[in-house]
Amino acid sequence: MAAMHNLRFPLLGTAVLLVGACAAHQTSRPPASAPIATKPAPPPIATQPPAKPHPQKNHAGTDADKHAALPARDVGYYLDVLHGRLQQRLDPAVIIGRERDSIVLDLSRRLGFARDDAQLDDADRALLLSLAQVLDEYRAALVSVRVSADDDAVVARRLAQQRANGIMRLLTDSGIAAERVVALVPNAAARAGDAHVEIVLVLQTRGD
Repeated sequence: MAAMHNLRFPLLGTAVLLVGACAAHQTSRPPASAPIATKPAPPPIATQPPAKPHPQKNHAGTDADKHAALPARDVGYYLDVLHGRLQQRLDPAVIIGRERDSIVLDLSRRLGFARDDAQLDDADRALLLSLAQVLDEYRAALVSVRVSADDDAVVARRLAQQRANGIMRLLTDSGIAAERVVALVPNAAARAGDAHVEIVLVLQTRGD
């Protein structure tokens, strides 16, 4: 009986140790990580193609140039000041005239297009760059480039348009807003049979 009593204590101790070991094993096990909630990716932003530029065959003007429009009562004074500025900056060979509420620059004696050619030489470019600097100061002025054809033939009119486009392109490349400039070929051919080049400046006005 005593032997069985003595055997019970070792068995009981062993059971206690096993229970303790199981408990320790369970507590030492790291907790299972909870799944991390991820936000759904935002939908792609719809992009729109850039707006197409407006045609350059009008004098609609940019927003900045529209703000440069003058009250009608200031037109005369503005033209006087612009006329004086052009006389200061341009070659004396350029004839500067007035027609009603506009300024007409006759460049026929100054822009020397070679026969059957629409290219501008360095001297022509220098003159037009000086003009562009003045036009950048006086932004109320709209610009019409008019180059007459040598005769009434279709080929001559096409060449005249190329020349007018070349002058317009140089002005816009120099910083003049494209909406301020148009290139035209008058219906009548040049009387002398040579290219007749004019630039007409007309002012934007507003009703106040």
